[in-house]
Order: sequence, then structure tokens, then C-alpha cells
Amino acid sequence: MAFEPGQRIGDYEIVKKLGAGGLGVVYEVQHTISRRHEAMKILLPDQLETPNMAERFRREVQTLAALNHAHIAQLHTAFYHQNQLVMVMELISGETLREYRTSRAITLRQALDFTAQVLSALIYAHRLGVVHRDIKPSNVMIDQNGVVKLLDFGIALTAHASELTGAGYLLGSLNYMSPEQVSGGKATARSDIYSVGATLYELLTGKLPIVGSTNFDIMMGIMNRDPAPPHEIAPRVPVAVSDAVMCALKKNPDERFATAEEFLHALELLPTPGEKGETITAPQPVQPAHRPLNASAQQRVPSSSGIQGLPLEEVSRRLAVYIGPVAKFVVKKLAAQSDDVDTIYREAAKHITSDADRAAFLRLKRQ
Repeated sequence: MAFEPGQRIGDYEIVKKLGAGGLGVVYEVQHTISRRHEAMKILLPDQLETPNMAERFRREVQTLAALNHAHIAQLHTAFYHQNQLVMVMELISGETLREYRTSRAITLRQALDFTAQVLSALIYAHRLGVVHRDIKPSNVMIDQNGVVKLLDFGIALTAHASELTGAGYLLGSLNYMSPEQVSGGKATARSDIYSVGATLYELLTGKLPIVGSTNFDIMMGIMNRDPAPPHEIAPRVPVAVSDAVMCALKKNPDERFATAEEFLHALELLPTPGEKGETITAPQPVQPAHRPLNASAQQRVPSSSGIQGLPLEEVSRRLAVYIGPVAKFVVKKLAAQSDDVDTIYREAAKHITSDADRAAFLRLKRQ
């Protein structure tokens, strides 16, 4: 069932169609009472009669209902309209990581910042027994403030749900799929780590870790071929970062990072070249939407000793209570743009989803 602008579905009015994927159509809608703009996802008409697809859509609603994290697109509500399940989510104004990377040059700091936010979301999801299974640039949204939102839990695997996939059927996007998924094995948290590694590899080098002329070639490569380390393709990539990516891409899951948190910590050990804002991939023939930091902003990157008497570690530690390990990256990024403590606190608070938690964090700056 297709909807047109101005049409009403329950308490929502269609504003425009945003896009369609393999499972559903997404519209921008406005709540007729609150006037809030949101995103509405509806199962594609040709999927309605497919029991597995309808059940998968229902499970996505239930999975998202159990997740509340700053870097996961938030479910607002779900309801039935003419026997069709409708999902209403937060509307994210921005672009996918795929669109972002192809429209401008990307710096090492940006690549690591976006990856850290994805890993923060996975630390949270994995602790709840949720494996995403389809991490890729088009499922990572970047809003206008540079905040990452992980999308599309349509094929996520949870601890309490049975598998819907038939024998010989692959779920996920092949280029970012782990060897165990390609070979038909069960995906685990380490499978998500592999997919994050493949995504970061592409951000750092401009190339996929494994390519082939056919899907079969790609599958064989994922299972049998090792990619070149990122620093050999893009020399500005620090070896420590390159080594972390290669660890995430190990064929044997037992040889990868055990958790997303371990991967994040490995990336935190990188040296400082990326702080200077150098691009690591060639710019695309599109005018960048965001200006790089100017020289004075680059010089304001603080040391671990803190700024104006307030240690950055203290701000990071306070923020981490609400958003997890990614707080360190958030604070470093903000401190590079401003040496005003109030501004850093105010901008950092925007990464906290709960109004009560945001207020509690802001009160800490007066202590």
C-alpha cells in the first residue's frame, strides 16, 4: 500500500516518501497533535503475504522497543493500520555513512569517531543479547551534528528469538559479511565486529577489504583471502589503527576482538596524526558540506591534562555514565572546537537521549 503526501494514517500525516529498502518503505510523517516530525516504516506490499517477512518486521519492532541508546535509531511507537503493521521512529536529518563518504573527503579522526559511535551502540546491544547482523555504511546514519545512529535491526538476532532463515539462505550484505555468515554459520557478536572492521577498512582506504567479479568470488575471498593492511594502501593510517582493523577481520572469530569494547579500546590507543584533520581518502568531486577545522581549532586540541583547570578525563568520565566509552571521543572532538567548558558540557549533553539524564549531567559542571 503506497501513501501520498497529506494522507492520514492514524494520528500521523504523510509529509513525503524518504526511501525504500528490501523490506519496507519509509516516510516522513507529522504527528497531528504534537506536530513532531517522525519517520514511519511500513512493510512493502509484496512482502505482506510472506510470513517470514511479516514476522521479521514484527520482531524488528520488538527488538527496537527493548533498545534505548544514543547511537541507535529510537522506536517511538507501532500500531496496525488496515491490518498492516506500522513502525514510527525518530526522524534523523542527515545522510548515511555511504552517502557521507562518497560526497566528500573524510579524515582519520572522522572515520574513527563514526566507528567509535557504532561500537558504542554495539557494546550496548550485545550486552542485551542483540546481534545486528547487517552492519554496513548504508545502515549507519550521520545527523547534522555528526552523531551516528545505527539503523535497520530487521534481521537482528536476539537471545530469545528462533531463527527465521532457511537452510542455504544468507542474511546480510555480502561485502561486509563475516566468514562464518558466508559459510552458513550462526552470527555472533564477533560477526558484527567483523562487519565494523570491513566498514572501517573502506573508510580508511576507499576500498572494500575483499572484492570479486562475482558473488561466488567474493564469498571465496571472504573465507580464504586476507586483505592488504590499511596502512599499506593509505600510508597516513597509523599502524596501530591498521592492526586493530586487521584483528577485527580475522577469518576465525576466536581470533577477533572478543567484544566491541575491546575493539573500541584498541582504536583509542592510536597516535595523534588523525587529530590534525588530514584526509585519508581522496576527495570526491562534490563540494564538502562541512568545513574542516581551521588551524587555530587544530591547535586547541588539548592534552590529557585538561583545559582551563578542568581535566577532560573528568568530563569524559561523567559523560560515559550516560553514553558509554564513546564519551572520550565526543569530548575530544568538542574540545578541539571550543576551549569553553560550558560549551563543551552543553554540546556533550546533546548526545544524551533522556531529558532527565541530560539535566543530571549538566548539573555536574557546577560541582
